[in-house]
Amino acid sequence: MIETRGLSARVGSFTLREITLTVPAGAYGVVIGPAGSGKTTLLEAIGGILPVSAGAVRLGGRDVTRLPPEERGVGLVYQHGYLFPHLTVAHNVAYGTTDAAGAREIATRLGAADLWAREVRSLSGGERQLVALARALARHPSVLLLDEPFNALDPRRRSRVRREVRAIHRERGLTVLQVTHDFTEAGLLGDIAVLLDAGRVLQVGAPDEVFRKPASPYIAEFLGAENVFAGTVGLARGPVEDDDRRGAASGSGYRALEFHVAASPLTFVAVGDADPGPGYAVLRAEEVVLSREPGSSSARNTFRGQVQDLATLGALTRVTVDVSGLPLVAALTTSSARELSLAPGVEVYASFKAMAIHLC
Repeated sequence: MIETRGLSARVGSFTLREITLTVPAGAYGVVIGPAGSGKTTLLEAIGGILPVSAGAVRLGGRDVTRLPPEERGVGLVYQHGYLFPHLTVAHNVAYGTTDAAGAREIATRLGAADLWAREVRSLSGGERQLVALARALARHPSVLLLDEPFNALDPRRRSRVRREVRAIHRERGLTVLQVTHDFTEAGLLGDIAVLLDAGRVLQVGAPDEVFRKPASPYIAEFLGAENVFAGTVGLARGPVEDDDRRGAASGSGYRALEFHVAASPLTFVAVGDADPGPGYAVLRAEEVVLSREPGSSSARNTFRGQVQDLATLGALTRVTVDVSGLPLVAALTTSSARELSLAPGVEVYASFKAMAIHLC
């Protein structure tokens, strides 16, 4: 288990403030946040590299706040590797472990065994990261701290090494906390996501929960939610569709609501536990369905609009639709956009379920 309570630390003019979080034993935690938010500083404070000015760090139920790094049972991998330049790859990986065979096995699994006799100075950035990962895992730490460990790897190798690290984590029951700026990676790897900004924790929860139900409009926009609207929450005056009614019944305190978009004639039907009054509605682009004809969706929210813009990136196309002066972004496959013959000026119907709207 990784546990911090009111943890504070200072580096130059930057302060990590009152960080409280828990990564249960055997879980894989991910820390996400903008540049300069304190992600690396947090890992260093947990690992003992950086002294703590207030609060406590507990690893595996043991208070390690005042212990040096070598007594914490932690493996720490930095983004740039930080290998011993005067040693070979073999000696770097085996450093600090008496199990030479195990060290070689870990290197093989990560794809670093082919580098075994190489000098560190001859390695690329991606190769250095592989060796640094192998070195940390070869020591059999109970806690593994990873600072963007796959960042320098090419896409194919990144995917393979990421899967291998996750497999080793499960086999050994490691507790992992990884810094990443890749939201997809956070969703694939993480059991728990910690959102950090300006040295403070903004939200902690399961990655899907954090991405689907951000605690504030700022978090929603940072996490890439294209549709964030200010407005007013009120009680719904009419019924919601069957799927959303079941969602309201199953969620504790959930009820049918209306969201009146500020400076717009639009009103969305939603399901949630928000109190009536000012608030924000968050709608992820992939929840919006586009059609050329009305009535093609059972969703409670259906609006007529006109395509403003299309942005295609490979297999995914993002379409901005003007709905009564409000830009609404939908994400759909590029093939679907072609089948619908979407282009600027084309009239479409945008639909989404009441349960797709998150109110905060």
